[in-house]
Amino acid sequence: MAKAEYRSSIRSKNLIKKAVAKLIHEKEISKITVSDIIREADISRGTFYAHYSDVSSVLEHIENEELKILMEYVDRFGFENIISNITLLIEQICEYLDRDKEYYRMLAQSNVLNNFLWRLVEVYYDRLLEIVYSQQKTQNKDEANAYLVYITSGAKQVILSWLDDGIQATPKEIASIVGSLVKLNMQFYV
Repeated sequence: MAKAEYRSSIRSKNLIKKAVAKLIHEKEISKITVSDIIREADISRGTFYAHYSDVSSVLEHIENEELKILMEYVDRFGFENIISNITLLIEQICEYLDRDKEYYRMLAQSNVLNNFLWRLVEVYYDRLLEIVYSQQKTQNKDEANAYLVYITSGAKQVILSWLDDGIQATPKEIASIVGSLVKLNMQFYV
């Protein structure tokens, strides 16, 4: 019985998350109500409240869950290997996003996906800055910081554009594009 309840709980949470993603594509987050979510997810009010206290708790759960998953991808590489394996890392992340591209497309069209991508960058920012700084010829921390902002902002925007079908490419192709841009810019620093 516990397994069935567990599967039911996961199913309910997924229905709620997908409903929220669809709704934030249609209207402002501040205008979404619990009633909107339960109607879209086709669940009872009790089911919603068994998992979440309000709309913002759903959004927080989505951000935290996605951040944790993306951090696991980064952590698997080992931090010292990120720059040399950036194309493979981005490919794995894009393959993950591609598994449910419509869901992530809807999140990308709101600020939810943007927020957790920035939170991911912030978590690792100081470590990335030290790697870039240690590889620079000029040894200028301001230049290293500017480079890191430039690269992370650009990579994030390319991935968001790909999710929104602004760039027609496979996960491997988009990773190759972003990886090439990062490596092209790294030649000025290494």
